[in-house]
Amino acid sequence: MRRFLWASYGMYLLAGSISVLFGSIMPELVVYYHTTYTTGGLLILSQSIGFIAGVLLTVNLMKKYHHKAILSGSALVVFVAQAGLLIWPPIYLLFPLMIVNGVGVSMIETAVASYIMELFAGRRAVVMSRLEVAFGLGALGMPVIASGLIAMGGWRFSSGPLAAFALTLSILWIAMSVESEVSHHEGYSDARTAAPPAFSSRVALYQLMAFFLVLIFIYVGVEGSLNSFLPTIFTIYVNTKPYFATLSTTVFWIAMVVGRMAIGWIVHRISYERYLLGSFLLSVLFFLLLAQFHTSMWSYVIVGGLGFSMSAIYSVTMVYANHTFPGRERFVTSAVTGFAGMGMAVFPAVIGYAVSHLLPWQVLWLLLGFAIIMLAIFFAIEGNLRIIRKRTTY
Repeated sequence: MRRFLWASYGMYLLAGSISVLFGSIMPELVVYYHTTYTTGGLLILSQSIGFIAGVLLTVNLMKKYHHKAILSGSALVVFVAQAGLLIWPPIYLLFPLMIVNGVGVSMIETAVASYIMELFAGRRAVVMSRLEVAFGLGALGMPVIASGLIAMGGWRFSSGPLAAFALTLSILWIAMSVESEVSHHEGYSDARTAAPPAFSSRVALYQLMAFFLVLIFIYVGVEGSLNSFLPTIFTIYVNTKPYFATLSTTVFWIAMVVGRMAIGWIVHRISYERYLLGSFLLSVLFFLLLAQFHTSMWSYVIVGGLGFSMSAIYSVTMVYANHTFPGRERFVTSAVTGFAGMGMAVFPAVIGYAVSHLLPWQVLWLLLGFAIIMLAIFFAIEGNLRIIRKRTTY
């Protein structure tokens, strides 16, 4: 299965690169089209709409087609969108291209994660953490490529490497033969977690699932908001020069990647629920510290700690949800991915409004509030699981 895994890492590397592409070239795009950042925000929203639609499409396709066809097709959809962006058509044509782009990225994340949940039971968190590392490397590397092209006056070719990579992956999936048997004992396995509950009613099942989905919705929204507005917060709240403020996002993502690289070792020793409890507690602590400190040096250190503490919340929560609802891997993974897409679309708009209308310290306290809500939802999940398990023992 090594070929399957490496090709999957490549898919997540592609998805991570695409996630930051437009943020990297947005100032040049606005000037080129003589438009505003509001239009740029609508383009990002279009991609989010495509992302949500892509989840529904992928769920239906997985019922009918082999995984190689779906994975190859998803990379091909991304290739079409990125190739279309190379010619930078009239701006009204950018919106459908962004929707197609979102559909392709969504198909990649939904399909790859679903198959990982099915094929690697027993070490899902280990494998998902490596996928998230690949995603983070893409998110770190794309701005570097884009900045180099901008410096050379060739920012319009930023999507070229992504188009070529997507086409290569599409061909690779079709040509690759993947073993049907999976060795569950190959490499690290996840630490033992409490056995899945036996649900006595659909109400209890869907109530618990709703907690997981709301948790993912808020988490991805907060992470996306940090990606978009950390430099602004540093510029206004910490009084950092704009060119230094942009480093806050870099520090955050470096810490995220380092944290994700460590998760394969951590979840081999710590159960899902203990890892998540520690992550949510540390996130609340670092958001609180960020709201208190105004000095540049300490703020960068705190952002690094925040990135490390949040690094694998998404992947471990997805794995924990799949562990809690065995036999429903495709439904759970697609639902988690869909709610992640909604959080990615809604929260940046909410936090963007807050940045425009509230004081910087109020924005940070708002983010702290969301971190506390996530911790409360996690406690609600654990409380529900204890109640369900007690009922089934009598």
